[in-house]
Amino acid sequence: MPYAQGLMEQLIASCGRCHVVDKPFVKHKVYSWLPSKVEVLAVGESPPPERKDNVFYNLKLFDRLRLSMKLILNIEDDRDVLRQLKKSSTFLTAAVKCRPPSLKDLQSMRRNCAYTLREELKLLKPESVVAMGTTASASIAEILGLKPPQRLDGVFQVEAGSLKVAFTPHPNYIFRFRRDLAPKLRALLLQAHK
Repeated sequence: MPYAQGLMEQLIASCGRCHVVDKPFVKHKVYSWLPSKVEVLAVGESPPPERKDNVFYNLKLFDRLRLSMKLILNIEDDRDVLRQLKKSSTFLTAAVKCRPPSLKDLQSMRRNCAYTLREELKLLKPESVVAMGTTASASIAEILGLKPPQRLDGVFQVEAGSLKVAFTPHPNYIFRFRRDLAPKLRALLLQAHK
């Protein structure tokens, strides 16, 4: 998917809709982890806010989301998390691609970044989408014209045309409070690999 990689990196790099700390999706070449065909698009929230360099795809630093995904996928090595997702035709993206200056900027950035996520959906053409957390759920629901779940304390599945959509709590929430949901999220993320 070199074409998709280049297009998404260019779209993010050229965006100036928000005041941001940095653009980790470009800086860390996130789209180099695209599988040849994306069957499952997993959508998280955003890179951690404020001046940091940690992000899911930066294997040089600790990242809480990657830690949570290791538990959910039952994998011990950080790099193996990324390898397993790619092998399973799953790509983990974010509703907000750039690093917010603070948590209070997240919702305005989410609205501004909906266009980029919409273009990503069109370009990657996944068979299913897993929106993980309230920010991701709000963006996916807005883009697909769906009503987001009132509460994200479980896994909720719907269809938008031929697209299967699941709304789940954020992986960090599952790690801390609802480990019983880990097998359900694992099944959604690795469904193409069954």
